[in-house]
Amino acid sequence: MNVFLRIDINIAAMILLTVVLLIAYNHLDRTDRLNRAFLITSFVIILELFFESATCVLNGRPEPWCNPLSNLLHVCLFSAGPLLTYFLYSFICRCVVPNAYISKTEQIILLIPVVFNCIITVLSPFYALVFSIDHSNIYHRGPLFLVSAVIIYLYILIAFAFILKNRKKIVAEEFIPLLVSGILPLIGGLLQTLFYGILLMWSSSAFSLILVYIFLQQRMVHLDKLTGAWSRESFETYIAQRIKLEVDHPFGVIFADMDGLKQINDQYGHLEGDFAIRKSVELIKSVLQKKGIIARAGGDEFFILFDCNSRNQLEELIDQINTCFAQYNALSEKSYTLECSLGAELFSSSYSSIEQFINHIDHLMYANKNEKKTKKSLQD
Repeated sequence: MNVFLRIDINIAAMILLTVVLLIAYNHLDRTDRLNRAFLITSFVIILELFFESATCVLNGRPEPWCNPLSNLLHVCLFSAGPLLTYFLYSFICRCVVPNAYISKTEQIILLIPVVFNCIITVLSPFYALVFSIDHSNIYHRGPLFLVSAVIIYLYILIAFAFILKNRKKIVAEEFIPLLVSGILPLIGGLLQTLFYGILLMWSSSAFSLILVYIFLQQRMVHLDKLTGAWSRESFETYIAQRIKLEVDHPFGVIFADMDGLKQINDQYGHLEGDFAIRKSVELIKSVLQKKGIIARAGGDEFFILFDCNSRNQLEELIDQINTCFAQYNALSEKSYTLECSLGAELFSSSYSSIEQFINHIDHLMYANKNEKKTKKSLQD
C-alpha cells in the first residue's frame, strides 16, 4: 500500500498522457517536425514514468531476480532522462520558431551531455557512479547523481531561456503555456532532488505536456481527412507565426484552385471527384517534398507555402507543378485531365494583414484561371 501511495501520481500521469498521445497520434500530421517532437517527448515521458514506478515496486524486494532487473531499470531511467529533456527542448524550439534549423554541429554539441550521462549511467551498476543497488536490493544515490541531475535540468533551463529570448516572436496567448511547460518540470525536478523519496520530476513533465497540448491544439498541425493536407485552421495559425519571422525566414504562398472539378463531379460522380482532389494533392506534394507545405483551403482550393528568397524560385515551383500535372495527364487512363489555376506571391511587410495578402494571391489565381479560359476559347 505504501508503494502504491508513492507511485499513484506517476500512474495517473502515465494514464492521462497515454490517452493524449493516442489522440494526438491519430489526429496530427506525423510528418510535421513540431508534431513529431511532441509525440516522441510524450512517449519517452511515459517510459520514464513506467521505469520510475517499476523501480519503486522492486526496491527492497528479496527475490534474486529483482537486483539485476532493478539495475537495468535504473540504467534506463537515468539514461533516458537527459534524452527526454533534450526532446522537450526541441519541442519548445519548434513551438517558438516552427522552421528553426539546428545544424549538425549544434546537434552534436547539444547531445554531448546526453552521451556523457549515458556512459556514467551504464557504468553505475559496476562502479556505483550515479546510483547503486545494495545486496538488500535497496537503491542509493551515487557520487555523480547530481551531475546526472544537472544534465537533465540543463536542457530545461536552455528551453526556458529560449522562450524568454524569443518572447516577441510568440503569440501572446501561447506565451504562458510555453513558459509553464518549462517551469513545471524544473520545479518538480528540483523538489525531487532536494527531498529524497518523492516522485515529481516525470509526473510534472507529463502534466505540463498535457497542458501544452490542450493550449496548442490549434497550433499543432491537424490534417484534412480527405486529402491528408493540412487543415485551413492549421495553415492560418502557421502563417501567422511565419509572418512574425518573415525578415529572417522569407516565404511565398501559392493559391491553387482545381480546374473543372464540377464537371468531373457531374459526369463521373463525387467519388471520382474526391479521387481527383486527392490525386492533385499527391502530385503537388511530390513536387514540394520537404520544401514546403500544402493546406486545403476548402473544396477544391489549396494553399501552398514555400520557403524561398525570390520570385524566380516561386515561378520555378509553379513550372514544376504544371509539368507534374502534364506528365500525369499524359500517362493517365482517365477520360479527364487534372489542372490547377495558380496565383503566387512572396510575402512582405508591405501587406497590412494576412487577409490582404491572401486576397491578393486569390486575385492572381483568378486572373490565371480567366487567362486559361480566354486562351482555350481562342483555340476552339
